[in-house]
Amino acid sequence: MTSQTSNNINLSATSDQSSNMATNDGIQTFAEPTVARITNEVEDQQSDAIRQYLSKKIAWISPNEEQFDALVQLLKKRLDEGHGETILEIGTGVTDGECPGLLNDEMEASVATLKSMQTVLDSEVQLLREKSVSNNTRYISEYLIRRHIDQEDFMEVRVAVTGNVDAGKSTLLGVLTHGLLDDGRGIARQKLFRHKHEMETGRTSSVGNDILGFDAQGAIVNRPDTHGNQALDWSDICQRSAKVVTFIDLAGHEKYLKTTVFGMTGHAPDYAMLMVGANAGVIGMTKEHL
Repeated sequence: MTSQTSNNINLSATSDQSSNMATNDGIQTFAEPTVARITNEVEDQQSDAIRQYLSKKIAWISPNEEQFDALVQLLKKRLDEGHGETILEIGTGVTDGECPGLLNDEMEASVATLKSMQTVLDSEVQLLREKSVSNNTRYISEYLIRRHIDQEDFMEVRVAVTGNVDAGKSTLLGVLTHGLLDDGRGIARQKLFRHKHEMETGRTSSVGNDILGFDAQGAIVNRPDTHGNQALDWSDICQRSAKVVTFIDLAGHEKYLKTTVFGMTGHAPDYAMLMVGANAGVIGMTKEHL
């Protein structure tokens, strides 16, 4: 009897302890999400205020420390989304009843704020274009922000060039990549041709490639060899480039449609450029490529 009674007491004590532990765990489990929810609400209130500030056109003029950090985070996010580059427009946004654009001194202050972030963002800032509004009293500017890339690395964008035969695809790429104008007899397109019959007929029959390199400031770094056929040194271009655009020159003739489809799918382009001849319009293989 004594042994049975002691066992009952121990079991009772154990059940009380487990009940207390369950209660404590329940309070702790309930308290943790409550604290997290309150913290998130405070952060949401702060982010809403910052978000409203960032949407204003005056956001870049004279930000305080918190606003400056928010602007840096905004650009970091946009650089990540843009794979190392983004275009920022200064002078647009919520105007609070004012005309769009910034006055000259406001624009200078905004640009100074942007350029002060170059070191923090490890990037280059380059003016793309500026336009005046409100009778030339206010200005809107677009800036290219490009992150510095390691010397052995660069950003690459692949563009597949499609269109009907004789639309001028190879000619345009020859002008862009070699920096020379066409002479009306096909000198530009011959820079991309790889086969003798292509030079004789003037039509692309295979998948061709050529590159266009840009440095951190947005300047073109292509330097065709002045000797021989003025070929491009791809390794030299890649070493001096922060961004490389690879053009995939595709055949436009119906006879080479399978080759064109292979080039569009096998080279994994990021974009497709459709060339339309001004003298012919959307005809033939242009519709097939669409």
